[in-house]
Amino acid sequence: MLAAAFIILLVLTVAAPYLRYNRNPNVKNHLFFGEWDRTYYVHVPLAYNASHPVPLVIMLHGARGSGLEAEMQTGWSDLAESNDFIVAYPDGGTWWNVFDLGGPSTLPLGFGAGPEPISRDDAGFLLAMIDELKSDYAIDSSRVYMTGYSIGASMTITCAFKFADMLAAIAPVSSAWMTNDSMYNIDPHSVPQPKGPIPVYLWRGDQESWPSLEEDQFQMQYWIALNHASNTPTTVVSGIYRTEIYAGGDAEVRHTEIAGRGHATSYDHTTAQMIWFDFFVRFSREDGQIKEHPPSAQG
Repeated sequence: MLAAAFIILLVLTVAAPYLRYNRNPNVKNHLFFGEWDRTYYVHVPLAYNASHPVPLVIMLHGARGSGLEAEMQTGWSDLAESNDFIVAYPDGGTWWNVFDLGGPSTLPLGFGAGPEPISRDDAGFLLAMIDELKSDYAIDSSRVYMTGYSIGASMTITCAFKFADMLAAIAPVSSAWMTNDSMYNIDPHSVPQPKGPIPVYLWRGDQESWPSLEEDQFQMQYWIALNHASNTPTTVVSGIYRTEIYAGGDAEVRHTEIAGRGHATSYDHTTAQMIWFDFFVRFSREDGQIKEHPPSAQG
């Protein structure tokens, strides 16, 4: 009896760093922020050990989507499981408030606000969520990444404007934000600018009507100028993926166009894999500076 009890105690002691963490992305986490009860999902890999800080990836869903839908669409949980990082899927409601640039702002009618405009600080919620995750888990603060699809990609860019100093890299997929697009009608140079350079990986399907190729080129030129990257890209073609790499300067800018894909099919498991292996793992933000890691240092 004593031997059995000792074995159970030993197992619990060894497993203690793992037991308090949620492994099921289908369980909601609640965070009361402002006047809202906000929710998000977290996938923690089975190999997670609280004594070893891990990277954090934040995946933002598209319009009228949800964190769970983004989890199923993108395959980030499988990547997190096999590469030892944590991924979070916050819920943004019908529409992320990408207009929140100088503080809480009003979400216009027709943009998921319902019958009346509402003021909702989505960027503040995401920042509070990151802080909560850092409190609950051993997060490597130098390796926090954000990606998103459609309006979630727009929100990713808004967050890069508001707290670029906390993000090591971003990967917006299929979004026209940071352009003169009629949906937003905001000149990116007219709002508070990012606090510093940040690696940016832009994506689009070549069959997309929104955003247009011209809008994506406008985006690229903005980030190339901000990061002082080269205007002459290296082009890599692999199957249906055509990638332009603007290196040099303070931070890299990439743009991948997917042949035969439209807006609804631009973000899938392969997109996530390329973002992780070709981009995110290569960058960290240490002492406020972007650091690029050679392939042998990735992991």
